[in-house]
Amino acid sequence: MNSLHIKKHCCKHPAKSTLKVLAVGAIAWHLATASSYAQTEQPDAGSQLQTIEEGSAQYTCPMHPHFLATDPAGICPICGMDLVPASSSGGNSGVTEVAVSPEMIQTMGIRTTTVAREQINESLRLFGTVETNERLENVSVSKFEGWIEGLSVNAEGDTVNRGDLLFRVYSPNLIAAQKDYINSMRIGNQKRIDAVKQRLRSLGMQNSIIHSISHSGQVVERVPVYAETGGTVAKLLVREGDYIKPGSEILRLQSYDGVWVIASIAERDLPLIKTGQSVSLKFPSAPDIDPAGVLDYIYPTIDTATRTARVRIEVDNASGALRPGAYADIDVALQSDSLLVIPTESVLYSSLGAHVIVSLGEGRFKAKQIDVGINASQFTQVTGGLEEGEQVVSSGQFMLDSEVNLREGFSKFEAPNKIDATPDTPLQELPVDATTLAGIDHFTDMALYFHEALIDGYEIDVYYVDPALQYGEGLIAQFDNTRLVPIIEGASEALRNAKQNPEGDELAKVLAELVGAMEQWFLQGAPIRYRDAGVAFFKDDASGRAWIQEGDDPINPYGDGSATQIPWPDPMAGMQHETAMMDGDQ
Repeated sequence: MNSLHIKKHCCKHPAKSTLKVLAVGAIAWHLATASSYAQTEQPDAGSQLQTIEEGSAQYTCPMHPHFLATDPAGICPICGMDLVPASSSGGNSGVTEVAVSPEMIQTMGIRTTTVAREQINESLRLFGTVETNERLENVSVSKFEGWIEGLSVNAEGDTVNRGDLLFRVYSPNLIAAQKDYINSMRIGNQKRIDAVKQRLRSLGMQNSIIHSISHSGQVVERVPVYAETGGTVAKLLVREGDYIKPGSEILRLQSYDGVWVIASIAERDLPLIKTGQSVSLKFPSAPDIDPAGVLDYIYPTIDTATRTARVRIEVDNASGALRPGAYADIDVALQSDSLLVIPTESVLYSSLGAHVIVSLGEGRFKAKQIDVGINASQFTQVTGGLEEGEQVVSSGQFMLDSEVNLREGFSKFEAPNKIDATPDTPLQELPVDATTLAGIDHFTDMALYFHEALIDGYEIDVYYVDPALQYGEGLIAQFDNTRLVPIIEGASEALRNAKQNPEGDELAKVLAELVGAMEQWFLQGAPIRYRDAGVAFFKDDASGRAWIQEGDDPINPYGDGSATQIPWPDPMAGMQHETAMMDGDQ
């Protein structure tokens, strides 16, 4: 069960300690004393408090309901009060509704749309750049060692056709292998011929040269190397006369008959596309090229900085008009499955996420949290929070949303419903809950604060008085026509005087007024609450002025005179005495 804090506030002198006042103490008092009044049904405050604690996820300050937290053990950063379940502050639960007259609906231009299942047949626009097709790249690597002679390719960018002579190589190893091959043919040993021929291939000699040697029977000292594929020289790594070894990269040939377009797509739009999908492209540098392309690949990673993924599109470039690095404007036609959607303009966003304004009919509206999915053009998918057939506001929703938020804010400051009590109802029988006790503790907190200020000799900060005064107004409205009202009125008047007299003898008079006004509540309302918190009640012997403090060693704020401690009444004493008498009669 949550404990309620009575905390002494001071910006110059921090509180020396924090008093934990258990709500169960005051509840036990009320339940015990109420049991002797069978004709009056009192609410089970203990069970109510337990239900609130177990059933709530958000907690708020009774005095500052705009502050929300999820930690039930937290305290309000403004006034230091313990948090209470949000559903128990103000007596309001659920989402605030607003009612709008038909005339105002027309004036505000409010329109609604039905939540329905639709296919999103829209287009997705992407932007990308032309890049080389890696599948059309060919690398020429040496399988022999020797010297380059007669290099016919001189620079990157040269065009090479299939079968063109690239260079000649002088290689002693190739010459020796050729001689062995010619000798094998003269002997006529077929197995030997096949073995040597395979050796020539492994050394990098092309089949056309081997075939020529077979017919001529002559050694080719400068072995020619021909292009096996066509393309443009993308990289040239050798020069005339260079010595190469097996594994040396000689050049790279890149064909531009086909290119790739690499584009970025927003993370949220990934579910809308799939490989094999046709796309339409526009190239400012090649306006006459065929605009058709095919989505070939979706890369498996997402850029954490831009929250985008990359996709690859294959494009035919037989004309050679597309050049790597060129800009591409891409249009992807979308056709989704049947999705639950609403107009994108209906979705509003706040710190709590996405929400919409739902029409309840007859001019009533309320805000509703939703979960959203993909967003394409004018529609947004709804994955939770709405059902098919509901009506959401698609125009004028901003004004309605402001009104809903305003109503919710005011509702938290409204006084709870008046309690069922009369002027004759004793203080200990008033049906107070944890929230009410926390509110009354604002006044107790001020009495402790004033006592500390007088003892330590500093001026109070009048800012801390305002929450008690504000909450007092709500208590007066809630407990109208009961014995608690004059107590709160007297205490409030003392606090108003404190704002004008924040230190010294004048503050001492205010403390006496405040504790005097609260004395009935201290001794009759919830004495167990303060006894269990370690709060003691004293009166100055000379003047009769009272104060409360922490601990049983009196620290007199009114001077050096002696003081008498007033014991806290035990609400169970009378009941125990009556029980003993009844047992004796039996």
